[in-house]
Amino acid sequence: MYRTGLGYLREGVLLSISAFLVVLWLTASAGHSQVSERAEPVTGPGVVTIGGIASNSRINVRIGPSVIFPVADTLGYGTRVRKGLCVGGGSAEWCQVETMDGRVSGYVSAKYLVEGAERPTEDDLAGGPDYWEVKGLASNERLGVRLEPRSGSTVLATLRNNEIVRNLGCKMTGAVRWCRVRSLTGMDVTGWVSGRYLKESRGPIAIQPPVGGGGGGSLYTVAGLAAGDTLNVRSRASTQGTVIARLAQGSKVRNLGCEQSGQTRWCQIRTTGGVEVTGWVNASYLRAN
Repeated sequence: MYRTGLGYLREGVLLSISAFLVVLWLTASAGHSQVSERAEPVTGPGVVTIGGIASNSRINVRIGPSVIFPVADTLGYGTRVRKGLCVGGGSAEWCQVETMDGRVSGYVSAKYLVEGAERPTEDDLAGGPDYWEVKGLASNERLGVRLEPRSGSTVLATLRNNEIVRNLGCKMTGAVRWCRVRSLTGMDVTGWVSGRYLKESRGPIAIQPPVGGGGGGSLYTVAGLAAGDTLNVRSRASTQGTVIARLAQGSKVRNLGCEQSGQTRWCQIRTTGGVEVTGWVNASYLRAN
């Protein structure tokens, strides 16, 4: 017989309950992608959560600092705790913990404790890259794009690992960094995602020009310039590239291919006429013939 919080249960009953719970878990998870419920990033001195395990796993809380001591309770991934005295060292280090509501206390292996760094300042959150790439999700997980920067908000859409999104700015909500993003593929969605799953990205690469024309690239016309202005032709796809030529309104060029750099789309062009120059121009001033 075993003692539980509900009294004494026979071994057969416990085994039956365990088997039933396993079946329920397998039924719920089979064939379905999950919106990530992993712990949000911890920030600030003294903020500690349970980590280093799968998002649906739990660790043992023991009455003493060793596996030889009985298990008092368990804690799930992302549970926030107060950290107390630690003993031992390396893989044998154990720490005393207590949940924030005080209901569970005991010792856990220190390798499962994730401590936060200093809280980011507003300057740390300002700016940032133009694009993010989604990283760190399990194979069956999806990152929820939410209506508001909080975990309980409505999920508007989900993102997979390696998807590229535009960065619209980040902010702190409590101890969590949330970033407002806009999707670049599929349905056009703008919303908030947990910043812990975002890594800086160079953005979409090799955006191809429209098909058409011929003779070494589609024929385009320079348009949209202010009166008297010219369009710079640069040595590379950046405003830092050397200006190697200038094109007047109405100039004809051949488009050799485009790519995204930051928030600007650049196209490699070749001039037509007596003098042939190949370089990069801002694509917003090109119109297909």
